[in-house]
Amino acid sequence: MMKILYYELRKEFIQRNFFILLIALMFVNCLWMEWDYRTNGGFTDDFVRINASDKEISYYNELHSQLDGNLNADKVSYVVTEYNKYRGLISGNYSTEYDETMHTGYVFGDYSLLTTVFYNPIRYLVSYKEQNELLLDKARENVSFYEEQGNTYQIEKNQYILQHYSNRNPVYFSETSGWKHLFSYDKSDLFILVLLILGIVPSFVNEREKGMDAIQITTSHGSKSYVTTKLLAHSCMAIILVLVFGIINFISIHRQYGLGGSQMMLYSISDYVHTPISMSVQSFYALIIISKCIGIVVITVMMTFFARIIKNSYTIFLTIIGSSYLLLYFSGFLGGITTVEKALAILSPFSLLKVGDVMMTLKEIRIFGHFVPLHTGIVVSQVALLLLVLLLFRLIERRGRVLR
Repeated sequence: MMKILYYELRKEFIQRNFFILLIALMFVNCLWMEWDYRTNGGFTDDFVRINASDKEISYYNELHSQLDGNLNADKVSYVVTEYNKYRGLISGNYSTEYDETMHTGYVFGDYSLLTTVFYNPIRYLVSYKEQNELLLDKARENVSFYEEQGNTYQIEKNQYILQHYSNRNPVYFSETSGWKHLFSYDKSDLFILVLLILGIVPSFVNEREKGMDAIQITTSHGSKSYVTTKLLAHSCMAIILVLVFGIINFISIHRQYGLGGSQMMLYSISDYVHTPISMSVQSFYALIIISKCIGIVVITVMMTFFARIIKNSYTIFLTIIGSSYLLLYFSGFLGGITTVEKALAILSPFSLLKVGDVMMTLKEIRIFGHFVPLHTGIVVSQVALLLLVLLLFRLIERRGRVLR
């Protein structure tokens, strides 16, 4: 079986043209990330080294060397003292001329860098536990109230909050810009889909034209493993591509922003203040990769299904593009309000490619009056969709139907 799988991979993917295209798209992906990096800054809180002066970089590194790691009273006191000092200096009229006594050369430059990159994030971490306790207190009140009202949905939702938001106290400080960009970057997903489409679309068509499918299906072993092997080969390549681009993205953003503090909890990033999961940023990126693997595999199986039941390669291509566009459109309802919008979102495998956005806050869907976290609904629905497509495959292969 492994030898057949290898030959299938070599026949459809391990080819010179495929590798040339793969390398080209990897290069384009890196260029795209570099473009995003070089055009970032100015209107964001990110510190972009390429846009900073040597003095700014030196002050940035100096502050990180003093403040990175577990926060304590001395670190907090230092950053608050520095903040108050610079805030006093910029009150009223202040000099905009170069000042060699300032770390960056300018009084407002010192104030801006200290405030946006260090003071605000540290203030967020220090105040997080207190703010989170207020959320938990409100959830406890809600449970008591809705128990009297007999509202099962709200009871389950608030109990979920009590279970998943308790015992949170982020005390580790590090740069978070790189992790935010890593979690949200999705251009590589497009390149993965392009590679899979170009490999899958001709997979059955070429063999039909050469009569190889009839030969393979009529053999004792081929009749049982023909489609199964192709599904495994396509799925394996899908997972390999997700892992390859995932590693490239990690290395590129690590080079640009740095990805320190891998043990930081996800809610240490202000964008994820209300995330329903408690895990490190490093573990969360692994979760994103796993979710993408599942989502891409579901999409890949659907592509293979279309390639199997449709004879004409152009029709296969158009069907895949059309269905992908429709499912991608459905995934845009992840932020929807109505149950119908959310139902469409969880039916789309592309929603699994957006875990970085889904997990920013608690999103839910109401099913038969019960509370279900949206991310749970997405995973369950995609597993069900995968099984459904595999079942259709089995039924079609049994009846030997291929559309002409």
